[in-house]
Amino acid sequence: MDQIRNHIRDYISDFFGFMKKATTSVQTVDTIRERLEAEGFIGLEMNGPWTLDPSGKYYLTPYPSMLVGFSIASGRSPAKGVKIIAAHTDNPGFRIKPEPEVNSEGMLTLNVERYGGPILNTWFDRPLSIAGRIAVKSDKVLKPQVIHLDLQRPVLIIPNLAIHMNREVNKGVEIKVQKDMQPLLTRLIEDEVRDNYLLDLIAQEAGVDREDILDMDLSVYCSEEGMLLGSKEEFISCPRIDDLSMVYAAMQALTESQHKEGINMVAFMDNEEIGSATRQGADSVMLSNIVQKILMEVAGGEQQSIHQKMSFFVISADGAHALHPNYSEKSDITNKPVMNKGMAIKVSCNRSYASEVETIAAFQQLCDKAGVKYQKFVNHSDQPGGTTLGPLLSKYMPVHVVDAGVPMLAMHSARELMGKQDFLDSIRIFRTFFQLEE
Repeated sequence: MDQIRNHIRDYISDFFGFMKKATTSVQTVDTIRERLEAEGFIGLEMNGPWTLDPSGKYYLTPYPSMLVGFSIASGRSPAKGVKIIAAHTDNPGFRIKPEPEVNSEGMLTLNVERYGGPILNTWFDRPLSIAGRIAVKSDKVLKPQVIHLDLQRPVLIIPNLAIHMNREVNKGVEIKVQKDMQPLLTRLIEDEVRDNYLLDLIAQEAGVDREDILDMDLSVYCSEEGMLLGSKEEFISCPRIDDLSMVYAAMQALTESQHKEGINMVAFMDNEEIGSATRQGADSVMLSNIVQKILMEVAGGEQQSIHQKMSFFVISADGAHALHPNYSEKSDITNKPVMNKGMAIKVSCNRSYASEVETIAAFQQLCDKAGVKYQKFVNHSDQPGGTTLGPLLSKYMPVHVVDAGVPMLAMHSARELMGKQDFLDSIRIFRTFFQLEE
């Protein structure tokens, strides 16, 4: 029993360490790449020649915020079947605009724009930081040097307006991103330079001259760390659970699984929160092209690889809505996933989720084999829901897809909440999936 508890603590502690570094989609991919390399995965270039070995482990990052990792069977039939777990690397928040500094009586705030659909009021009064990438002058005109950076310390905050000056705040007040969500960076003293303060800070952090910085793609993120809470420490509270909890679970399953047939793959895509219609998003041909190239190398022959796709099985792993104890009327009247009662299979007749009767049944059998519980999520009939990677992946590849994820509360908040057991079960399910032999 003590050994099991220690194993659980190791997973939770490691997850919190992962989340501390996985602050934006770019930093998330960098963190995954480091971990895969430590596990013996070899990096590939999309436009270069590949030589794939049986029992080989590989990854590629066609774009800075997208990563595909895969392992080839160590024994018989390395080309027999492909199992994929897909998740997304981005999360709702704020991007810093060009020329962002706003000076009000020496109080320096930053001009930001909303990315995706964050719950705005949850971002007030929290320690925030900055991460992303910058482009720096180089000798090649069309290939500037790109530097990834993360301040990894709280440098921003969005202060609430005191209730004495906003008496209606507890009755519900509209929040305007342009006015209300500008994070405070610093208080300038009299002799400080009042222009390009942020640029100077970033240049110092990156170790480059300010004049050499051509452009910046920087995000604001919540720098609070994850924690266990609840009277029995049965819940996990952490920023970016949607969808990095599923990214972590899939990554762990890939690195921990041994298999004798087929190919195991994780596909971590960007821009799901804004529709996925980017080259690094699910609504593009990139993943299909990668899969095609892998099959051509392993199986040989274009016709054979096309036929193989029909037998693919994909788990589109994204957070599901759990029943909220204060708003139970928002849940479906008969399908109410509860935290710590199992992963949720996501079902929608309008195809916002890709789950079908065959794939739903298959996932249920997978959970049974893994020895864990499962639930089903369907939107309240009068409450429209979101969509996932699943329908987009099946748009480009004729594959079997099921949409599933951990039930969670406060989705798109600066801090989100999930059940500890559900999270641990997701790793177990994904590991069982990758170790299946048909």
